[in-house]
Amino acid sequence: MKNFLYVLVFVVLTEASYAAEGVKLVWPPPPDEAKIEFVSSIHNSNDLGIKKSFFSKAFDFLFGEEERSLQAPFGIHAHDDRVYTTDIATRSLYVFDKKKNKMITINSSKKEQFLYPIDVVTDESGNIYISDSVRAKIYIFDEDGDYKYSIAPKMLQRPVGIAISKDKKLYIVDALSSQIHVTSLKGDYLGSIGKNGSGDGEFNRPTFIDIGSDGKLYVSDSMNHRVQILSSDGEFIDKFGQLGQEIGSFGSPRGISLDSYNNIYVSDTMFNNIQIFNQNKELLMVLGHHGNRRGEFALAEDISITKDNMIYVADTNNNRIQLFKLINSAQTRSSK
Repeated sequence: MKNFLYVLVFVVLTEASYAAEGVKLVWPPPPDEAKIEFVSSIHNSNDLGIKKSFFSKAFDFLFGEEERSLQAPFGIHAHDDRVYTTDIATRSLYVFDKKKNKMITINSSKKEQFLYPIDVVTDESGNIYISDSVRAKIYIFDEDGDYKYSIAPKMLQRPVGIAISKDKKLYIVDALSSQIHVTSLKGDYLGSIGKNGSGDGEFNRPTFIDIGSDGKLYVSDSMNHRVQILSSDGEFIDKFGQLGQEIGSFGSPRGISLDSYNNIYVSDTMFNNIQIFNQNKELLMVLGHHGNRRGEFALAEDISITKDNMIYVADTNNNRIQLFKLINSAQTRSSK
């Protein structure tokens, strides 16, 4: 226990000395070989290099439009040249399209406004799926932000994290029923996984979910203070984590995502950090701590990692997304 606390204090103090603006920030800090590097903080589209044209700026000036900044980003999904984030304060989804140099705002279907948009994911056609935990629905829009349809199975109570598998199944984490509901992309009900409890394959207020390249489901079982790994059919495979103060334990695990080497990144809203584990459940690294400087978090929620290992973290109470990159993948490769 003392060794764990000593390591944690050392990491925090060393990070603090490198957290100032203009100083390269990496993990682990020197003299160790760096594996992850801080890239930027994202508050609005300008921070992603999306610049408005002269005519757009003139239009905004005439009609009073302002550049929208994030207030409470929550769910996040990054794919190709697009970054998607829900914002629970503005009840909106923002789509930052770096290739087309534009931002799309979505805050309603044709008939109703979002009340509490939580997570977002896209399918291979670019359609956008948004979970609303209060409406108890999944809303689907096309890539341009036009509403298509919604999914609302009768058993769905409090949808939070969502994910889409390669065989086109939609996995919906239900925090209230402590289950994972499975539908087709059109909303046909295919079954439910788990129940409330603390046993293997049971959940207590789960939140986010990711699907590995091998098709396994990785679920943040938040109030059981652990991560569970399941087959695509929902059969229990493995678990790790427990409630505790030492490194490797969890307070409230939330966001979860895998890099291209199948290392598992888990955010924790209680500890305000990201812990990284390999497939053997061994802790590889701890990223960040509470604060508002670069590489620090205040309510670290969802995580999304791209194919080229760019790491996006919804830093909710700091009103921003933080972007990191894996710069030494060989050193973080999961041991077999």
